Amino acid sequence: MKTSKPLILTIIVLAAICLRIWAFSSVDRLMPLDGLYVDEVTYSRSPFVPGIEGFSRPPAMFIAAMLMNVSHNTEASRIAITILSLLPALALYLAFRKKGGVWLYVCTAGLALSPFMVLYGIQIMPAVPAAALISFTLLLAKREKTALAGFLTGIAILFRAELALVPIFLFLFSFRSHFRKWMVFTGFAAIAVVPVIILNIFAGAGPVIASNGGENLWFGTSWELVTTPPGTEFEQLVLTGESQSSGNSVFLDRAFNSIAHAPFEWLKMGGSKVLAFFTLPGPGRNFETGWLLQKTWLIVLLPLTLLAMSVGITVSFKSKKSFWQLTAVAVICSGIASAFIFFPSARFRTAILPAFWFLAVTPDWKTLRRALSPAVGIVIISLFVTYPGKERSGLTSILAAEYLLDSGDLAESAEYLRNAEERGYFGSDLHNLRGVLVSLSGYTERGLDEFENALDIAPNSPTLWKNYAVSLWSTGRYRNSIEAARRAVFLNPLLRNELMPILEHAENY
Repeated sequence: MKTSKPLILTIIVLAAICLRIWAFSSVDRLMPLDGLYVDEVTYSRSPFVPGIEGFSRPPAMFIAAMLMNVSHNTEASRIAITILSLLPALALYLAFRKKGGVWLYVCTAGLALSPFMVLYGIQIMPAVPAAALISFTLLLAKREKTALAGFLTGIAILFRAELALVPIFLFLFSFRSHFRKWMVFTGFAAIAVVPVIILNIFAGAGPVIASNGGENLWFGTSWELVTTPPGTEFEQLVLTGESQSSGNSVFLDRAFNSIAHAPFEWLKMGGSKVLAFFTLPGPGRNFETGWLLQKTWLIVLLPLTLLAMSVGITVSFKSKKSFWQLTAVAVICSGIASAFIFFPSARFRTAILPAFWFLAVTPDWKTLRRALSPAVGIVIISLFVTYPGKERSGLTSILAAEYLLDSGDLAESAEYLRNAEERGYFGSDLHNLRGVLVSLSGYTERGLDEFENALDIAPNSPTLWKNYAVSLWSTGRYRNSIEAARRAVFLNPLLRNELMPILEHAENY
């Protein structure tokens, strides 16, 4: 058996690498990955805005993005994240290699071939780095390296802020039996997190880890906010006539007002989001997870995640658990709680998936038989429980069309727009992009019609009013153009400089 171990691991690693190459090439055909999409764009910008938002997104991801030079070399950055997606399986194997056995290799292969690790491993986002850190946290906790485990958890929190709930749940589970370890764990986690909080306080952003927390809390109070895709419709919901620099407190106020206005509806919504957390593949939010899993054939590996979740849930209910097992349970609970409070995106769930796999390595045959019940439950939830928040068909094609349009590839952009519409996408973004596309192609009157259709759907989108103003100006309708430009600036004052070539003629009309 000793001689077969390297061979088995080699086969697992090669299979995992080949799967990632396949996924990368497949997704690249569906949406060109040499551009940055949605939230990825924020990591190529300056991470620190004194007096406004501090670290507006997870600060560790900003640092990683700067080191990877994301804005200039996105392909290399994606490869780096893809390599990170292999580390959870490595940590799992190192944690249990002395145990050996077929089951260990099943679990190692399951985590290495996880469709979520593969799919989200090609996005320059914090979920996979956080998953890698959580995996090594559990490895170190199992080896009684409590201080290092806590410190790695602190770094993981700087990638995914909701993991700050881990020490809280861990206290609830371990204060009677492992209180001293919890103190060490939490203290060293704070060593990584507290400096960022202090930095944000001095910047005027408040005592936050990532200042978009209030924004995400607000999103979690309304299905409309959760389900509206990125773009002009979402823009008008977020801005609602206020400057984008209004700060995090505005979103916190909106969240608290929404919860106070209808607390029972919020609790009901939270319950639905928790059920959505257990669905497979789960909501995609800004990413068509289910569709992409189908198109890349990664969906055939979904039973591996079902296996990990069902066994992990079963082990979580065992009465006696070691500190590292309690840590894994705390990680899972933090994911469930964040789904209740924020939203249950499959991307966010990826960060805590390794905890299920670590628990899944430990059970006996009796526990495995008991895992059948949660497995059936997850299947039933996935098949029959309906909820708002699922992905919007055609969103991937819309994002690809937008990127290609910005790149000047009008013909390819038009093809993606047609594909989005054929797959059922509807809304202002479709009309907005088509308006820009036909205007650039010389059909300005058709472009005006498309912008007007878009404004019928999202009448308070500053981007739409800006594009409409430019289109009106190009057709010689100067007075109307100035009125549209003024409307855009009223909705978002940050557009003033961009629209100044139009606004400076206001006195003449």
